Parts: sequence; C-alpha cells; structure tokens
Amino acid sequence: MEQTISIEVEVDSLEFNQNIIGNISFVVDYHRYFPDEGWSDFVVIIFSWWIKSFKGLLVSSIGRTFKFDFMDGTPVILGKKVCPSQSRIELSFEFDKGKRVLEFTAICKLEELGNSLLTASKKVLRVVERNKWSSEEIAELKDLTLSLERYFQST
Repeated sequence: MEQTISIEVEVDSLEFNQNIIGNISFVVDYHRYFPDEGWSDFVVIIFSWWIKSFKGLLVSSIGRTFKFDFMDGTPVILGKKVCPSQSRIELSFEFDKGKRVLEFTAICKLEELGNSLLTASKKVLRVVERNKWSSEEIAELKDLTLSLERYFQST
C-alpha cells in the first residue's frame, strides 16, 4: 500500500548563525514525523544532501540505496526504488546508534518525494532571500534547487 510522504520545514524556526538551523522532518501519512516533530538541524546543508540523494534515486537501478542523512548521522532514511516502473520507492526510517534500529518503512511515489523536497527547499530559499543571508552552502542549495525544478518542468 502506498503512503503519502512529505518533507516539512518550519520557516518561522529558521535562524542564521554561520549556518541556517531550523525544524525539519519527514512526514508519512500526514501524522508520523521522523525523526520527530520539531527536529532542529542544519536545514540548508541537509536539503543539499537530500537533493543529491533524490537525483541519485532518479537515475538508479532498482534496489540501489541512497541515504537521506541528518547532520549528526544518528537518524537516517534509506531510499531505494522497488518496482519496475521506477515510480515507487521504499523509505526505511532508522536510528543508527552503533547498530541500526529500524523504526518503520514506507512505500511512496518518487515524484511525491521530489516535489515535497523542491517545495520545502524553495520555502527556505525565500526566507534566505528575504533576510539577505548568504554562504557557500546557500549558493549550492540554490543551484541544486534550480536543477531539481528544471527536472520537474521537463517531465
């Protein structure tokens, strides 16, 4: 059974102090937050990593795994394609403290994950523009977000 997936970022939580920190999480079926509702992390760096992982999933073969890491490496989401049409992915939500502890898995649409990642990244970049924040990490996220946006416009 397919589940809904989204990535949520609380734009009101964003703060800039060398890096942009804010609340970010994956949400499955509108109510199951991972790692937790209100999880605070380095949003710009993480979104850059996640876009790279998502782009890897787009072009990968079935079964190849990509990581959606958080900054401290403790929670991790592993994603892989699971069906021949390549439109479905399996996400494994894990806590990694020496040995992996699987919390749960979800089967969802690759496109839904990508659209949510694009939407959340653009929200962060709007706050960045409004506040005139800048850094190398922000520039990288802008480039990656633009490339992801162009991919969705071409499909």
